[in-house]
Amino acid sequence: QPDAVHLFTGARIMIRKEVIIGDCRLILGDCLEVLPTLGKVDAVVTDPPYGIGFPYNSYDDTQTALEALIAEYVPHVNTMANRVVITPGVSNISLYPKPKWTGAWTWETTATYGNLGYSQWQPILFYGEDIPGFGSVNGILKSDRIHFTGGAAKIDHTEGQGHTCPKPIAFVQRLLMRFSMDGEKVLDPFMGSGTTGVACVKLGRSFIGIEIDETYFDIACERIRKAYAQPDMFVPQRAPE
Repeated sequence: QPDAVHLFTGARIMIRKEVIIGDCRLILGDCLEVLPTLGKVDAVVTDPPYGIGFPYNSYDDTQTALEALIAEYVPHVNTMANRVVITPGVSNISLYPKPKWTGAWTWETTATYGNLGYSQWQPILFYGEDIPGFGSVNGILKSDRIHFTGGAAKIDHTEGQGHTCPKPIAFVQRLLMRFSMDGEKVLDPFMGSGTTGVACVKLGRSFIGIEIDETYFDIACERIRKAYAQPDMFVPQRAPE
């Protein structure tokens, strides 16, 4: 089934392009303009800019820019979603409003270096109400830590296809299994190369992604198309909308 593609023009239209691929709605635009136009979702799962000078195509990754971004997008997503999960990096955690809980994403590789030596963790900021249950949920331990040994535990450039800071698909899948349920709608306002969308396809979640840069947007579209073309045999596939 071909993708549904909608192009928008005019100053009052905040969405520059919208592509529907299966159960994924991908939006090219500024999330600060698009978020107020969206309805409710079950969960927001996102890896926003860190404010540490990464060379993004369409965003100046400074601490000042991040502070302004947080002030606008965090209140929006907290009113839209039952659960909000943010991986904010280590350097500028203090810029975020106090979360309900802070989890940890940890790894054993020595790929990055911080002010106290090798950096082997990042916080996971959680806002809202957790998914129900205790012990094991969605086949994994209901814990406040996601840990990896070996491999590309923090950044995986084999997946991102040119994005500055692509996250490993295995990590995002674990994040979704921990903080969302089958069939729920997940929003990522900083879609980047589409890793969260790919993980949603593999796990049977519907997805809304917003990306400001057209190059990254096109990468995300292509990766999500490929994910639908190669479905996970263990996940029941729902008919595309």
